[in-house]
Amino acid sequence: MTARPLISVVVPAYNAARFLGETLESLTAQTEERWECVVVDDGSTDTTFAIASGFAERDARFRALQVDHGGSSHARNEGFRASVRGTSYVTFMDSDDAWLPHAFATLLERLEQDDRLAGCHGLAELVDAEGTRYAPGEYAEAGRNRLGLEGRRLVRWPLDRPTTFDVLVNGNVLFPPGLLLARRDVYERAGRFDESLAGPEDWDMLIRLSRFGDLAFVNDVILLYRRHDANQGARPTTPLQAWRVRCIAFHSPENSPGQQRRARQGWRAYQAMMARQRRGEALTALRERHLREAYDRSGRLLAHLWRYVRGYPLPRIVREPLTW
Repeated sequence: MTARPLISVVVPAYNAARFLGETLESLTAQTEERWECVVVDDGSTDTTFAIASGFAERDARFRALQVDHGGSSHARNEGFRASVRGTSYVTFMDSDDAWLPHAFATLLERLEQDDRLAGCHGLAELVDAEGTRYAPGEYAEAGRNRLGLEGRRLVRWPLDRPTTFDVLVNGNVLFPPGLLLARRDVYERAGRFDESLAGPEDWDMLIRLSRFGDLAFVNDVILLYRRHDANQGARPTTPLQAWRVRCIAFHSPENSPGQQRRARQGWRAYQAMMARQRRGEALTALRERHLREAYDRSGRLLAHLWRYVRGYPLPRIVREPLTW
């Protein structure tokens, strides 16, 4: 090991043999070399563990860990527990994505400028199974389009502002997870990943981290997000799953009084924004004589107005703290 590790990298990997080598190579290419990596083989039936073990044999900064198959959140939790306690920062990387060489140095530089920050994140570009970039700029622009609470409205967040609780409680703007480098002590305070969530567990964790500090935003592409027919990161999050995270976040006893007030304001601002959108869609459909669509959009408009008046999401889900 070249130096005491500063960053712990946890890579959950399930039948990841096809791309894992490229992911780990992108780690060895980092200009910031003070890291350790725990690859957690989540009960794979292919050569995932052999690939991870091969990297560990060649480079002492890697470790390979095998666990029974329990899903990505379980693997992340096991990897965090196995990582070096003395590291200052942690990141969780999907086993098919790849960092650009300056990723760690860029995020670390911003984090070390302000110890009040909980973490720092950048942007990604899309690549296909062969590693070829496509739709250039599209995914990075989506990452810039953060909606934050300003007054009583949700507005596009300026690029010089960090990603805050006020942004994240209204939607996930930070994916895949390898975009984020966060302080280890904040992860320890936030608690483990919720293994009962399937799909939006990353969003849930981001909200919890943001209770302890802002996430600095770096307007720079630092990661290649691979889209292919088998990647776990591309699995769809159902509306019901996303709604559950929204309910958990809103009703959490871990919110400070100020965070609870802003969650309520953000909820109403979101419902007002969606009501305006549904109204426009209903009027357009009516003008074009699409009566069934106009009726559908009008019904959705009324639903958003009722949620606005009610002032909170249902059901009232109160989750016990997910301590380590």
